[in-house]
Amino acid sequence: MRLEELVEKAEAVVKNPNYDELRTFWNSFYALEETGRIPIRITLTMRFFANNLGINLINHYMKPERYVKDSLRILCFQHQQIPDDRVIGGIVINFGEPFESSLFGSQPIFKADRDPLVGHPVIKTEEDLEDMGYPDFYQSGLMPQVLRVYEAAEKLVKGRIPVFFECWDRSPWGVAAHLRGLGELLKDTIRNPDFVHRLLAFITESRIRWENERAKFLGAKIKRASLQNDEVNARVISSRTYEDFAHPYEAKLADFYPNGIFYFHSCGDITPFLDIITALRGLRRLHISPATNFKTAAHKLGRRFVFQKRLDPAKDLELCGPKAMKQRIKEVLEIGRGTFMELDPGPLQDAPLHKVKQWIKLTRHAVKLGSK
Repeated sequence: MRLEELVEKAEAVVKNPNYDELRTFWNSFYALEETGRIPIRITLTMRFFANNLGINLINHYMKPERYVKDSLRILCFQHQQIPDDRVIGGIVINFGEPFESSLFGSQPIFKADRDPLVGHPVIKTEEDLEDMGYPDFYQSGLMPQVLRVYEAAEKLVKGRIPVFFECWDRSPWGVAAHLRGLGELLKDTIRNPDFVHRLLAFITESRIRWENERAKFLGAKIKRASLQNDEVNARVISSRTYEDFAHPYEAKLADFYPNGIFYFHSCGDITPFLDIITALRGLRRLHISPATNFKTAAHKLGRRFVFQKRLDPAKDLELCGPKAMKQRIKEVLEIGRGTFMELDPGPLQDAPLHKVKQWIKLTRHAVKLGSK
């Protein structure tokens, strides 16, 4: 399909009045206003789109015009094939998990059929940290390619479709784990804690400087942010390690953003950390992975936050039949009764499209029954 046709189709999608209604709903939902609704939002990885749309992910990330065309196809595909409650609002510039570490010299790994992978650790010694300068917004890591893609998108869609710039989401602790290697970083917390604090302080200041440059580049005010924090996992680190090393720098970022930290994400077990995480300024949306005890979170936090309750994408969708799906959905709805909760089976990579649609249909039916 020609670019002009893709732009025209995608423009009709993002201007669909149903998305205006959904925006109103999500604003009320995240304001913790009574909505009487449990929304469904499906997280689909780039691998999923590569499988279903025949996208070569090396070309996608390396060729700006290809990125734009692929993104337009994805917008249309989601609108037509994934009947969840996601707002489809425009083209999102997102280079995935290795983006932040690339700014410090880590080399991302791109594959044709996988989401981008984090490169090898680049901080081998204390001297490596001392030799590092703060990332350059225009020149460091993936930034030149991010800027090329953004400029290509703006040029090709000519203002007809919103283009959303790359965000720095990964937490200081997460970036440190990528740059140093999680095993070495954990050893450092015992044998050289001062070094860990210097590293985390350097990453935190780097993010603040990057955010200020981003705001200047876009001519937009800094508002709030997210923390992607898969490395915060009680099965790997202790509560004391989180409280002494990771959390202080998250709190500093929460103070930097005018509206604080909106969303905290970890695919790990954050059950022992719930009290301190939820003390972060501005926090409103909390990811609850299959590893985190949902009963504990619901009992402890009640209606103070929105739970992004994710299921296990393999066990609860891809590898189970309708009966098992319904049972698992019923269990989650029962635990979350009376809370603000959104349901998400993802992140989905290899799930067949028909199973995704089946999960949505069964979940909507279960939600409807539960509301009676």
